[in-house]
Amino acid sequence: MAEIREKTPLETTSTPETEHDLVRKRKSKSPSLAVETKRAKDEDVESNEDIAKQYKRFKAAPKYNLNSEEVYCICRKPDHGGELMVGCDGCEEWFHFKCMKINSQYKHLIDKFYCKFCQWKGVGSMLWNRKCRMPGCFQPIRKAEKSKYCSEECGRRYLQGKLQGSEVLTPQHIKFVLTYINTYDDLIKMGVEFPELPEVSPLDMEKLPLHIRNELVENASKVDKVQSEHSLVTARESFLPIIKEKIRIINERLQNTVEPVEEESAKKKKKKGSKTKKVDLCCFDKRLDDLLTKEEYEKMIQSDNIYETFKDEIDEIVHAYNNQDNISYNGSMCLQDRRKCLRHNGWFGLLTDQVWKRRTELENALQKLEEEKFETLRAYSISRYEEDK
Repeated sequence: MAEIREKTPLETTSTPETEHDLVRKRKSKSPSLAVETKRAKDEDVESNEDIAKQYKRFKAAPKYNLNSEEVYCICRKPDHGGELMVGCDGCEEWFHFKCMKINSQYKHLIDKFYCKFCQWKGVGSMLWNRKCRMPGCFQPIRKAEKSKYCSEECGRRYLQGKLQGSEVLTPQHIKFVLTYINTYDDLIKMGVEFPELPEVSPLDMEKLPLHIRNELVENASKVDKVQSEHSLVTARESFLPIIKEKIRIINERLQNTVEPVEEESAKKKKKKGSKTKKVDLCCFDKRLDDLLTKEEYEKMIQSDNIYETFKDEIDEIVHAYNNQDNISYNGSMCLQDRRKCLRHNGWFGLLTDQVWKRRTELENALQKLEEEKFETLRAYSISRYEEDK
């Protein structure tokens, strides 16, 4: 804890009526509120070599002068002048404010003081208490009350200075507020909610001016259009897992028809360790670019049996693939091996990203339209309040 010796005459035999005053600084209970000191801009920066040389001279210097008087600080002088001094929390030596290049008006703001030698050795760093917000006041704030001021008086003087000459808060405005509220809680609640006009909340279009009604009608029309597309895109996004499941069923059925043939062929050739060829078709569907209606998407999504829903299409693909009839196949699906089909490489992931991106764009558009509606009504309310002044 930093100790401060106030600037008073030193007690001597020639002046018995004087005394030596010692003021001890209170340590901050909340280190997080303390601020680490910074060197003054005009302070000369000393190198480690300079401080090392000074420390060597400081430690080698005698503790008493020729008159048997105790000497202090890096200047190694006795306390004859009663100069303002501060005790180091590291080495417990006393140092003059002037020698440490600390402005004396900051004496009440010091929380922890470490001399240049202790800072150089890494013992600690100087910490300050937060200064009162009032200009010209150098007292620490009241941390226990979480105040920005050292006293109630400083708080009142600061706010009075802010309000003087203010065009936003005039004495008439302050008087109105204090007349309007009854308790401190009422003051806190003021401004939390905007006082909506009766025709705004709940919305009554008949009571609004014509130009406001026109803006709101145009906004509602845009919202309906975006919501309609958003519903369609959302339904299409829900349909993507159905597509994936249909592709799985196609590959699974083809695999079941291919395995018996390959097993029989392997027995005839008597090849050991032969592996069954895995069927994994591309299955890109050209019809995916054709948007269905929301009802059509929902009908397929709600289906409990995907195979039954797409039975004719699946059986046609299985028949065409097993009979090596890919060329005459006129369906909309690509029957190339997925790993060999460069034309549709990664098509399902791209489709998923495309649908997600469009849905996000539409949601952002809806949010923007909602904000535009809010701003239109808020601007109208403010204009009405300004007219009633």
